[in-house]
Amino acid sequence: MKVFQNISIKNKIISIILLVSTITMLIGFTIVGIGDIKSLKQEMLLNNLMNTKLIGEYSIAPLTFDDNIGAENILSKLSAIPGVKCGALYDRNGFLFASYKRTEDVFIPPLYENPDELVESFNEFTKTFLKIEHPIIYEDFKYGIISIQVDTSLLTKKTRDTILIMLGILIGMIIFSYILANRLQKPISQPILELAKLTRKISGEGDYNVRIERKSNDEIGILYEDFNNMLQQILNREAARDEADKKLLEAKEKAEESDHLKSAFLANMSHEIRTPMNAILGFAELITMPDSEIAPAEKENFVKLINNSGNNLLRLIDDIIDISKIEAGQIKIHKKECHLNSTLKDIQQSFLEIRKHKEKENIDIRLNENAQTQNLVIKTDPLRLNQIFINLIDNALKFTEDGFIEFGYEILNKEKFLFYVKDTGVGMDRAKKDLVFDRFTKIEDDSSRLYRGAGLGLAISKSLVELLGGEIWVESAPSVGSTFYFNLPFDIIKESDNNLQIIELSDNYDWQNKTILVAEDEPANYIYIEKVLKTTKARVLKAMNGKEAVEMYKNNRDIDIIIMDIKMPEMDGYEATRQIKKINKNIPIISQTAYAMPGDIDKGLDSGMNDYLIKPVKPKVLLSILNKHLNKLSRTG
Repeated sequence: MKVFQNISIKNKIISIILLVSTITMLIGFTIVGIGDIKSLKQEMLLNNLMNTKLIGEYSIAPLTFDDNIGAENILSKLSAIPGVKCGALYDRNGFLFASYKRTEDVFIPPLYENPDELVESFNEFTKTFLKIEHPIIYEDFKYGIISIQVDTSLLTKKTRDTILIMLGILIGMIIFSYILANRLQKPISQPILELAKLTRKISGEGDYNVRIERKSNDEIGILYEDFNNMLQQILNREAARDEADKKLLEAKEKAEESDHLKSAFLANMSHEIRTPMNAILGFAELITMPDSEIAPAEKENFVKLINNSGNNLLRLIDDIIDISKIEAGQIKIHKKECHLNSTLKDIQQSFLEIRKHKEKENIDIRLNENAQTQNLVIKTDPLRLNQIFINLIDNALKFTEDGFIEFGYEILNKEKFLFYVKDTGVGMDRAKKDLVFDRFTKIEDDSSRLYRGAGLGLAISKSLVELLGGEIWVESAPSVGSTFYFNLPFDIIKESDNNLQIIELSDNYDWQNKTILVAEDEPANYIYIEKVLKTTKARVLKAMNGKEAVEMYKNNRDIDIIIMDIKMPEMDGYEATRQIKKINKNIPIISQTAYAMPGDIDKGLDSGMNDYLIKPVKPKVLLSILNKHLNKLSRTG
């Protein structure tokens, strides 16, 4: 840099500003240019890779049924994609199955060498074209390989235009920088010389305790002050670095602990899923073995075990889905009127049945006095309130071998309820109380006994209580029992009448003169419903989709009630319900669907459905819901 020794400070400042500006802009434009070019290439690659995968998926059927003509027709769709020169479809052995050429001078190899080595998408940019090769895999079976070549001339043109535009902008900014530096350097020259003199002194002596005296309140004065602050920061740097290293170590330990908990959780999930699956598959195979010498009583017991294992697996899946939605922030609260005491009584009846299956009939499951005597209607999310209670009572039943489980509520004030679930189970010490609501944590005090479950119920309950605007805690003592409390705000409270309808579960109905239309596109589901309804002697009609259900109702006005699936071809259950309700607004329509979220339930009710059943549907529940609405028809008819 000797060239700067004999020129003025003005030219030095201008030269340095121009040099720094030019280098900075050059680096910036280079980075931006490279990024833009990469983005163009990535956009081209993603678009063509998506089209390749889509055409590959469409080609599964022709490859499966050896339909060359169908495959050729599918590949011909490449002509609509700009720039595609050719495409080839190879079977799983590497032989050419179908091809497409935009021009006849393109050569397509008749054999794909080493097809088994291609296990994922491969792409390669050359000077003139982009080559994409993609394995066609469905349900872990490789049907073949699809390969396309795309002309990159358009990408080259866009790249050239981008570079020319950036060069023009760079030259213009250099000229502008020169004009600006020439005008603004004068009030800066002298203060910079003083600053340079002092900085050389500090640099030479290494004394960071030296400070620059501030002589003005303009930008240079601020620069002096900032320089002094920088010197102080250098002195404090070592202390700050030590503190940062300490925090980094703590964060690393927390991350390792979280990873360990998740690994343990996944291992436990594998065990908890395989355990009921083993019972389901094992006992099902025993029942269906032709040479099996199993007494009818044993078969009936096997069916109960299969049913219990299926329910356990379903609860586990629901917990996994809920915890995933909670972590992703996708749980929505839908507040509506909730008959509180009726809800709690239904939960009690449900757990009295569960108690039998778990062979714990010696445990008294009871409601407190408020839950038995009052009839309150509050505004909250009934589904989530029900879920919280079920998780807490299920947890209590798991850890209680004798005594009682009591649950209910107290009214704290005009704005909050205090709910609780109390048990006489094993209890826990203070250390466990701090961990009991943590995710991926499963507490088992007794190493000699294995308690089934994923350890998610309490974590889910805590998250749901907080989403509802409350808080949850536990009081417990070892060998005495535990009491889980949670409070919730409510918007409306009123006394309801004492004639709340309680659905009685039964499987003995006589609907000999009734006609039931079942709209269901899945044969297995229809057969199940048909077998359940067979005992009622009702006449059952079948519709394969929503459109067919509407037509059948138009032609069979003696239909008394409709069971409507939601997801069906041609017309879904929502639209079918709306159209049938236009014909007869009084016809009861019951949805039966796997869509179990509150928003989906509200959507069905808004479309005109009178009630809903969530798959898997139990026979007694199905019959009871149908009986409730058929009785309403009898009273109004």
